[in-house]
Amino acid sequence: MARNFAPGITLEDFDPSSHPEQLGHLAPPGEAWERDLSASNAQILAMRSAEGAIDGCALLTARSAGAYLKISSVLGRTTEHLGQVVQAVLDHARQQGLACVKWEIRLGHPDLQDLAQNLGFERLPAPRRSAHRTGRASAAGFVQWLAPARYLRNPHYQQTENFTCAAVAALTAHQETSRIQSLGELRVAELMLWREATNFMACEPIELGLAVARRWPRSPVRVWLDTREPVMVDYYSEADRDWRAVLQRQSRLQADTAGLDLRTERLAMPQIVEALAGGAQVLLLVSLERMLGFDVPHWVLCHGIAGTAERPVVVIEDSWVNDSSAESWVDATCLPIAAQELDSMSVLEDGRYRAALVLG
Repeated sequence: MARNFAPGITLEDFDPSSHPEQLGHLAPPGEAWERDLSASNAQILAMRSAEGAIDGCALLTARSAGAYLKISSVLGRTTEHLGQVVQAVLDHARQQGLACVKWEIRLGHPDLQDLAQNLGFERLPAPRRSAHRTGRASAAGFVQWLAPARYLRNPHYQQTENFTCAAVAALTAHQETSRIQSLGELRVAELMLWREATNFMACEPIELGLAVARRWPRSPVRVWLDTREPVMVDYYSEADRDWRAVLQRQSRLQADTAGLDLRTERLAMPQIVEALAGGAQVLLLVSLERMLGFDVPHWVLCHGIAGTAERPVVVIEDSWVNDSSAESWVDATCLPIAAQELDSMSVLEDGRYRAALVLG
């Protein structure tokens, strides 16, 4: 069902059976319209003439629970129409109280990149992508923040294995995903740090804290974990839980010996926001259920703040890109999530615990 906004502007759910055909008079829709958009909350913002013809439109997608919109494609009869459509997207995002609008522009469209910058969008650093990964990367990314934002402007690096999220988050926090020049060497660093931090297959918070402290001894790390029970084990059989529990008990003993700063109370979301506002970074364990629809534990890097004091938004870097849906690295980098949403997704498993590492 279409919903009216300004005169001539409508917003409607994307219909793959009809929308691409309706827009053929503007331009060949292209690859962005042919992907599986079922998991991307896809919508069409269309600008119509007085006669009802579509003069311009934008394909809007976003990761669930994210406080942003992404322009995946924009079509228009003229450059003026393109600019008007993008402005309508920005107006809509402001009305929704979103933190930013991102714009993914396929390479080979310098005219759209110029338009993005003329309309106040900031170009995102080009991603660093290992040849080991498959999927889409041939696009430029832009962002326009609709409220003040302070965050780490690092090139996005996509984890090369399904299980190395914690290692990539820690490497990103220490800017080694930028400093290590060779992508081959960066992948080695990713896998070696995972091997040092894991209690198989996952990196639980205490062993991760020990590995971070060993690799960056001059960088303060504080581990927060509000349970003494084994964590990240609900997904395994009873037999597999048992030996993982043994390893985690050994991690606690090593933490005591090494003098690791381990806090046993819960790190509250206001404390996370305060730490980020003070310049710290936070490795936070979340479930991907709210964002991507599958309930698995996953480490992300919280590295910035946007929004207002009343409605803070946390800016995260997510090394996981869901290539099977319409998202790309543009979604996963400097991803804004309302603090209230992040609060919900970072309480895990039957134990309802929170795991976090505060860096700096």
